[in-house]
Amino acid sequence: MLSFPLPTADTAPGSAGATLTAVEKAWGFAPHLMRTFANSPAVVEGAWAMLGAFSRTSFSPAEQQLIALAVSVENDCRYCAAAHSLMGRGAGLSEADLDALRRQRPLADPRAEALRSFITALVRQRGAVPQSEVQAFLAAGFSPVQVLEAVLGVAVKTLMNYTDQLAAVELDTAFQARAWTPALKQAA
Repeated sequence: MLSFPLPTADTAPGSAGATLTAVEKAWGFAPHLMRTFANSPAVVEGAWAMLGAFSRTSFSPAEQQLIALAVSVENDCRYCAAAHSLMGRGAGLSEADLDALRRQRPLADPRAEALRSFITALVRQRGAVPQSEVQAFLAAGFSPVQVLEAVLGVAVKTLMNYTDQLAAVELDTAFQARAWTPALKQAA
């Protein structure tokens, strides 16, 4: 595993400090993953810009968190699964939905399940989703533009998931109550 220092806004190289300041202002703190990114100004700035763009998509905050959690679970990212379990609850996802997402189980709401299923297919198929799955997503009330926005969500989470896989980023105290491991996908 790689090990990276966790710079602060004051110790980050170059323009990374300004990005960490923006993160702290928006979220109240700079999570360890963003601080890991801050070892490279380009990476932290890119991640922050992608997160900002994804937050402006036509998906609701709950749908954005559903996407983030579904991608993170599919990619076995313990850090992001914990973080988005907490943020998902804050965005309005129910405990039942969070449990189903964390275990890769179908969601009770058909529209939410169509979104979860499409996102999972995007990750598993690396974008080569069968047309039947695209049509099922559209039939659930999503638009062609949301197909593109879903790809953006997968892209930003993949950046984060892969970084955690390579660096085993320490889970922030704020996320510890929602800790998750890939073994939970298999649990009944």
